[in-house]
Amino acid sequence: MCGIVGFVGAGGEQTETILQAMLSQIARRGPDDMGLWQQDGVGLGHARLSIIDPSERGHQPFVTCDNLGVLVFNGEVYNYRELRRLLEQEGVRFTSDTDTEVVLYALHNWGPERAVPMFNGMFAFAYHDVRDKSVWLARDRLGIKPLFVARTKDGLVFASEQKALFEHSAVTCELDQHAFLTLLLYERFDGAMTPYRNVETFLPGTLCRYNNGKETLTTFFDVLRDISPERIGRYGDRDFPAQLARFEDYLNDSVKMHLVSDAPVATMCSGGMDSGLVTAMASRHLPNLVSYVADIEGMQGQEVARARKVAESLGIELRRVPVDREIYFRALPEAITANDQPLFFSQHVAAMVVAKTLRKDGFKVVLTGDGADELFGGYPWHAQAYRHWRRTARRARWIPDNSFTRAIGRRIPGLRPVNIKHEISGHLTRGYPINYISDTSNMLLVAGAPRTLRQRRLFRKLEGLSLQDRAFLSSSFEDMYVQMRECLNSLDKMTMKHSIEARVPFLENRLIRFGLDLPVAAKFHGGVTKRIVKSLARKYLPEDVIKLPKIGFSAAPSLWSDTEAFLRDGRVADLLKWPSRDQPGILALAQQRPYYHFRLMACEIWLRTRFDNECPQKISDQLLKIKKAQA
Repeated sequence: MCGIVGFVGAGGEQTETILQAMLSQIARRGPDDMGLWQQDGVGLGHARLSIIDPSERGHQPFVTCDNLGVLVFNGEVYNYRELRRLLEQEGVRFTSDTDTEVVLYALHNWGPERAVPMFNGMFAFAYHDVRDKSVWLARDRLGIKPLFVARTKDGLVFASEQKALFEHSAVTCELDQHAFLTLLLYERFDGAMTPYRNVETFLPGTLCRYNNGKETLTTFFDVLRDISPERIGRYGDRDFPAQLARFEDYLNDSVKMHLVSDAPVATMCSGGMDSGLVTAMASRHLPNLVSYVADIEGMQGQEVARARKVAESLGIELRRVPVDREIYFRALPEAITANDQPLFFSQHVAAMVVAKTLRKDGFKVVLTGDGADELFGGYPWHAQAYRHWRRTARRARWIPDNSFTRAIGRRIPGLRPVNIKHEISGHLTRGYPINYISDTSNMLLVAGAPRTLRQRRLFRKLEGLSLQDRAFLSSSFEDMYVQMRECLNSLDKMTMKHSIEARVPFLENRLIRFGLDLPVAAKFHGGVTKRIVKSLARKYLPEDVIKLPKIGFSAAPSLWSDTEAFLRDGRVADLLKWPSRDQPGILALAQQRPYYHFRLMACEIWLRTRFDNECPQKISDQLLKIKKAQA
């Protein structure tokens, strides 16, 4: 795990200075070593967090023995030993035990278009092929590792975090008000959008070749493109015990793979089933495993109690990290500054506090349970979509759509017939199975159309399955574009703030493919969500942990309630043109949606720290003062 920066184009005599300035913004991502490389208008920089082969042999930028290939790499490729054997058979001689060197020679010898789909892991990299003067950028399938780009008149600038881009003289830090309004409406960004003008997220599953001022983009993985109702149907023909056995093999192999490290490894055990299952499997491979849980004020110790049951059943050490109101508000502005954009997940502030404790305790790597809900259908709205379309399908069978039933339906609404095509067209813009609300005006004016169009394409791609199965799957697959990407991006920023690499075993290549192909009956059955995960968890975890209602890793709204004064006459109020006389009423409405109120606060803090250069400590003091005044 590391941080990368670089650019193609004008740098001139200032290239080294620019690279150093960019690296200074992400130094915490790689405190163990830093390196620069420049030649013929290409500049590459790297900040290293040493995890595999921590010796000097892993120094980056990594250059091939013939000096014709250069790589800066962030992340881990877990199947590097297998790839290394293939390269050695072709005559490659390695000088280190790093996965980075394997990635470099795979790109150099096989070409990025062949090599990248073979990588099983989390990664973002820039590879310069000196032979044809091209620069290649790539990011892993689901976007576990971040990468951001800015296009300039002279070329391309890229970095692991947005803040590093602004150290290049050709990239200015400006608010994109259209993007900001989109964020306020939909709460999470979609696609390449960021809150900064002319700065984009490099899309997951994408490979870019930049040569002579031209970009060529290739998609090597995309959920919409790569799902297959035929494969889902074939999996449905297999009995559930066989599916469960395969899932156990895949997840166990993935956890073992994610434990590969020359640095100490711990796990997050939030008390939930997913992180508990990862912890249980890791404990079988790693003696003396240590796990961590955040004890967040207002949660009544629920997560700690569940995590303690898991730890006691496994015989491992559990370390509790307290997060009270004072700690939370001290960390909140710091977390938003690290995130480079407003936070969506309030609980990730606590994740950053845990990461700080992990680092103090000497760890560099932590395994988490992220990704299981999206891949295996664990969110409540997935089940809601299923139930809605099952009712719709039944009604369509019971009440045929003809002139007679339409006439009756006008008199008796309960007997109104259903036109399935009309329902699909209408409800896919009104929240079923999308887990956000929009209308035609919002879609056209505030960038909601791509989301709705993708949702319709997902629904259409799954034609051949039952309506309720299509609804369930398209809802969960849509979350892999928005919910999951937001979560992974934020988790990376929070943990790397304190030089901790977060790994997500549920998102290994075979498990991704398995999750995409799995039929709904293995995910949602008899009213039980995430059926296959729960069935496996029963083999590893106490039954009462599995049966308890889902609470997730969350933060209680009581932490930030009664802080509406912080938003009064602030940056958000100014941008949204809230009249001063109406602000108390507007903020009272915001308080009725506590988590949306948190996101407004996050926007306010981000605007002040990024564009007004306000000190995070000063903002923390203000929030604590407001909170104490309301106590």
